[in-house]
Amino acid sequence: MDGESVSEVLVESASQVYQYISDMQYMTDPPLGVSMTEVSSCDVGDGFAVLHIDGQMPDANGLMLMVGDRILQESEAGFDRYDEVSRTVVVRPGSEVLALMRDGSHRVCLLTDMKFLISVVGDFYRRYGSLLTPPELDVVCTAPVYPESGEPTDEQRDAVNSILTNRMSYVWGAPGTGKTQYVLATCIRAVVEAGGRVAVFAPTNNSVEQVLRGIIKAFDGDSRLTGSILRLGVPTRAFYSEHPEMCEDRQAQRRLDACHRKAECLEEVMYERACDCLEGEILDAIRIAREASAVSGKVLLEDVPELREAVDGLRGFLSMRPDTRDRMGDFDDRDALEVLSEIRSMIYDRQRPAVEIEEYSSWSDADLLAAIFETEREIEGMRTGGVSRRLEDARIIASTPHQFISRLRPHGSKEDGRPELYVDHIFLDEAGYCGLMQAASLFTNGVPVTFLGDHMQLPPVSQLDDEVLRSAALRGGRLRYGFLWSLSAIYCEQLLYKGPGSLVSSFVSGADPEFCETARGDLTQSHRFGTNLARVLDRFVYRNGLSGSPDGGDLSIECLDVVCDHRDGRENLPEALAIRQFLREESSDASEIAILTPYSVQLALLKRKVGRKYRDSVMTVHGSQGREWDTVILSVADNGIASRDVPLRFTSSQTPIGMKVVNTAVSRAKRRLVLVCDRGFWTSRKDELIGGILGEIPPDRLQESGGTGDVTGH
Repeated sequence: MDGESVSEVLVESASQVYQYISDMQYMTDPPLGVSMTEVSSCDVGDGFAVLHIDGQMPDANGLMLMVGDRILQESEAGFDRYDEVSRTVVVRPGSEVLALMRDGSHRVCLLTDMKFLISVVGDFYRRYGSLLTPPELDVVCTAPVYPESGEPTDEQRDAVNSILTNRMSYVWGAPGTGKTQYVLATCIRAVVEAGGRVAVFAPTNNSVEQVLRGIIKAFDGDSRLTGSILRLGVPTRAFYSEHPEMCEDRQAQRRLDACHRKAECLEEVMYERACDCLEGEILDAIRIAREASAVSGKVLLEDVPELREAVDGLRGFLSMRPDTRDRMGDFDDRDALEVLSEIRSMIYDRQRPAVEIEEYSSWSDADLLAAIFETEREIEGMRTGGVSRRLEDARIIASTPHQFISRLRPHGSKEDGRPELYVDHIFLDEAGYCGLMQAASLFTNGVPVTFLGDHMQLPPVSQLDDEVLRSAALRGGRLRYGFLWSLSAIYCEQLLYKGPGSLVSSFVSGADPEFCETARGDLTQSHRFGTNLARVLDRFVYRNGLSGSPDGGDLSIECLDVVCDHRDGRENLPEALAIRQFLREESSDASEIAILTPYSVQLALLKRKVGRKYRDSVMTVHGSQGREWDTVILSVADNGIASRDVPLRFTSSQTPIGMKVVNTAVSRAKRRLVLVCDRGFWTSRKDELIGGILGEIPPDRLQESGGTGDVTGH
C-alpha cells in the first residue's frame, strides 16, 4: 500500500478520534481524555518558577500549563526540568504568566489533553505522510563489538546479526534478557563506529532515560559514544544532574525560537512594503497582457517581449514567497494574463496583519534591514546551543516519538522551519508499549528501523473503550479507524504492507502481528527472573522456553492471604489494610518499593491508607511500565465476589489484557514479590497465572493477614 493511502487513513483516524473526544469530553467525570495534576505551590524566581506537585507526577509528553484561565502549550510554558524525586517541575513561561503565579490567587495545574496529542499526530501525517514507506536504505555498520560485561549468548548474537543485516527487525524478549544493555548497545556501537548516526526512541520520558542509562552502562565510559548523545525533551532532574551535557538547553532553544519569530516578523513587514511599492508594476504587466489578449487570445510570455521584460523585473520579488514562486513556472505553457491575475490575487486578496502594526510605521527601510541583520547575527551566535546545531553534531539522538512528531521533520522532507532528523538507523525500545499511530511516523525517514520490546507486557494506553472501538471497526461509522490508537508499534509492518483494513481482525481477535518482511529474534534467558518465576511465566505467558537467572537463584515470592467478604465495586479494603500493616514492619526505603494494583479505585484507596511515606510508591500497573523495584507488592483486588459484569477484568490470564497486566506487574520485581490476595480463591484456579505463582511459594512464606470483610480502618 502506498504512503499516500496509508497516510490518508491515519489522518482520518486522528480526525475521527479528535471529534469523538470533543463530543464526549464533558459527558464523563473526569473529562474524557483530560488528565489534570494540581500544583500545590509555586516558587517564582527571576525568569522561572518551580512548581511543587502533591501527588504522582504526570508524564512529560504533551504537557501543558494552566494558570488561572490561561492554558499554555508545551513550547509556551517553557518546561525546563522535571524531577520525580522532589516532585517538582521548572517552567519559564514569560514575565506576564510569572506575575500571575507570584500573585498567588490563580489556580495552577499541569494538563495533558489527549486532543492536543491527537492533533499533533494528525498534523504530522498531513505534512509528511506521503513519505511513509518501508525502509529503502541498507544498514550502515561495522562488525559488532560486544560489551565486556560477559560473553553473548547464541540468541543475543543472532539478534544482533538480524538487526545489522535487515532493514526491518524486531527483537522480542522478556525483561532482563539483554535487549537494551547488550543487543541495542552493541548495534548502536556498530552503526556509530561505521560513521553512522542513530535515533533511539522510547514511548515515555522515563523509558527514554532507562534506555539511555542502559546503553551508557554498556558503553563503559567510552567518551566517543557517550560524548555524542543528545537527549531531546524535558529531562528529569536526576538524569540532568548525572548527564547535563547530554540534555538540550531548553532555555537557549526558546531564545533562539524567539529570535527566529522576530526575524520572520521583520521580514514580513519588509515584504508587505515591497508589495505596496510594486503593485503598480504588477498592474502594468496585467495591462500589457490584457492588451495582447485582446488581439490574439491566449498570450504566452515568450511571444510578447514587452510583457516578458515586465515579468523579468518582478521575478526577484515573486521569488520571495513559495506560492508565487511556484506559480511563475506556469508562464511556460499557460495564458500569461491568467497567471498574472492569480499572482495578483495571491498577493493582495489576503489578510495582511503586518501592514497594520503601527509601531513599524515610523521605521525606514534602512531601519528594518538593520534590525533584520542584527537579529540574524544574534541567531548565528546562538546556533551552537540550539537544537538544530546539536542535532547536526550528535551521533546518538534519544527521544520519545512525540518529540519527533511535534518538533522535527523527516530526513529528506522539504524545509519548513523544523529541524531535520538525519540518521542512518532508528531504534524503538519498549515497542510493545508504544502506540502504532506514533511509531508509524518513524517510517517517514527511509532508514532501517528496529523494534525491541515484549508484546506480552502491557499494550499502549488508550482512553477509548475497546468495546466501542471493536464495534466501530466491524460496523464502520464515525470511529471506523479509531482502533489504530489501541494497537502497538509492532503492527507497523502489517500497516505498511497490507494496509489498515488488514488490522481490523487482528485488533478484534487480539491476534499477534504478522511478520513477513521483519526479521525477528527471540531472547529467552532472563537474569531478572528467578528460576521459579521464569518457570511460571513460560508456562502461562511466553511458551518459548523462557529461563531464569543462570545462577539458579529464585525470586523471593510471598503472599499476604486476605479474605474479603464484601466489596464496593473494584475496591478491596482488607487488602489495603493488610498492606498498611505490612509496611509498618518494613525497613526498606520507599524508593525501593512499588505498591501496584490494576484498578484506579483501589489505587485511590491504597493512597489513603498506606501513609505519607509510601503514598508515592502506589501506582497502577500501567504506571509501572518500563520501571523496576527491589520489592513489588501487588494488590490483586479481585476475588470470588462478582462486583462487576466482568469480575476478573485485569487479573485473569484467560483474557489477553488480564494476562499482560499480571505479567507486567510481577515482572517489575527484582528481588521480592508480595502478592496480596485471597489465596484460597486464586490457588483453586489452576489455569490462572496468579494461581500458578502462588503455587511456587514455600509454606514458610505464607502470611495470614487476618483481613476479612469486617475489617475497618482509617
